[in-house]
Amino acid sequence: MAITAVNTCRAEEITPTQISRLIDQRLGIDNIDQSRFATDAAFLRRVTLDLAGRIPTIVEVHDYLGNTSESRRNEAINRLMHSGVHYRNMATFWRRSWVPQADTPEFDSVTDNFERWLVHRLQQGTRYDNLVVEILTLDQSGVSPDSITPVGFYDANLSKPENLAASSTRAFLGINLDCAQCHDHPFSRWTREQFWQTAAFFAPPEMGKEDRPQPPKVRIPDTKLEFEPALLSKTEIKWPRQLDSVSLRLILVDWMKANQEQLLAKNAVNRLWAHFFGEAIIEPIDDLSRDEFQTGPRAKLLSVLSQAFIDSGYNLETLIEGIAGSHAYRLSTAPPTATVAKTVSGEDKKNDAALHIVKSTVRGLTGEQLYDSLQTAAGLPSERHDVRGGSERSQRSEFSTQFHIQRAHSAERSITQSLTLMNGTFVNELTSKEGNLMLASLLSSPFMTSAEQTDTVFIAVLGRHAKPAELLAVERSFKSHPDTSREQHLGNLFWALINSSEFNTNH
Repeated sequence: MAITAVNTCRAEEITPTQISRLIDQRLGIDNIDQSRFATDAAFLRRVTLDLAGRIPTIVEVHDYLGNTSESRRNEAINRLMHSGVHYRNMATFWRRSWVPQADTPEFDSVTDNFERWLVHRLQQGTRYDNLVVEILTLDQSGVSPDSITPVGFYDANLSKPENLAASSTRAFLGINLDCAQCHDHPFSRWTREQFWQTAAFFAPPEMGKEDRPQPPKVRIPDTKLEFEPALLSKTEIKWPRQLDSVSLRLILVDWMKANQEQLLAKNAVNRLWAHFFGEAIIEPIDDLSRDEFQTGPRAKLLSVLSQAFIDSGYNLETLIEGIAGSHAYRLSTAPPTATVAKTVSGEDKKNDAALHIVKSTVRGLTGEQLYDSLQTAAGLPSERHDVRGGSERSQRSEFSTQFHIQRAHSAERSITQSLTLMNGTFVNELTSKEGNLMLASLLSSPFMTSAEQTDTVFIAVLGRHAKPAELLAVERSFKSHPDTSREQHLGNLFWALINSSEFNTNH
């Protein structure tokens, strides 16, 4: 088989509902036992954080909790997915997956332009495979300083063939190829030769006889070994008559879409699953090609989901809506009841190939989610200079960098981060009516009772009504300090809630 250009096949009518059913069937989850699922308030908070990158507003909470229709969850998902904040949130997610170097001070300058490009493409409904094509076939010679392009991918890799080979295979295929850069690893299926053959796709073609471009050769540093471009599958390459840097990389991208292992789709599905469930279907997330991950219930789940993603035409909206609409996504973070645990254990004994999720994973908030949620809780708009353009780093960018986490399911807050959240200037400003529109609104509403004001703060920060015991405890605290002003009382309550684990996690 020779690799040439790949024609885009007509996508099948794959719906989000089909994706949801596929997930639930594979995990053995139905909606009979409602006690297994998160409360309406917890679900709305979770799905808003995952889709919009922030907690829900007071209005969104009231509207959702007042909606008793069976379709309320799907309505909330659909509303969030067609909001501007969803595209910005997913642009950050994909940028972090593809260009993680941008989270370091050395390369943070590439973030703004790359995410602006992603926001535009996601708003246009660009399919996933086309996003990858556009990145990997970018003609850098035609990029102007003020153009919105994915050139940041090349800048973050210093445009070096070896860096681009390692990043491309890791970001788009979930392959940890860079471990073979210096030597053949005894436990890896990839060789040093294959690494440098892949790197050669990112080198400029060389001029051959009759001044015709020929495939380039890259030399391993400090050796005399040189390698031409070759595909990891060892598939024969049919070279185009007119070879340039773009057509050379297009051969690699076409192979990514056509390879039998479906790694392009599997990597996307695996990363999105980790975003919505905390942990990926296959861990580690950037090493999908290991032999031990090719069989078993997890491999089967990833395979069938990836095939559905391909059949949909790499439609990200269909995949995301299907994941968020599944019963599996609705599971509570609370430990399962003894009955549920016994049932699942019995099913596992009957079927060794079964895969079950009995509860949702508690996850830490990213720096961006935390900042935007603090702003939302205070009734303030999220500051997004990073996607509107601007030469200086915004307060949001600096805050997000300080609260950066590697993986949400294993995130732990440092002492410095905790102290910043308790005593930082930004947070302190949010505890007064001058810096908090929500508190200012409560203090200018004399018709509200003390309990109603307390409940509103709970809704604004935690996305749920205060429990009777909590209302009683807060009221007792207020009365035990009669010399403290109402503004200080509410400000202190706001401060206590934003420093709680309930606010600082996605559950």
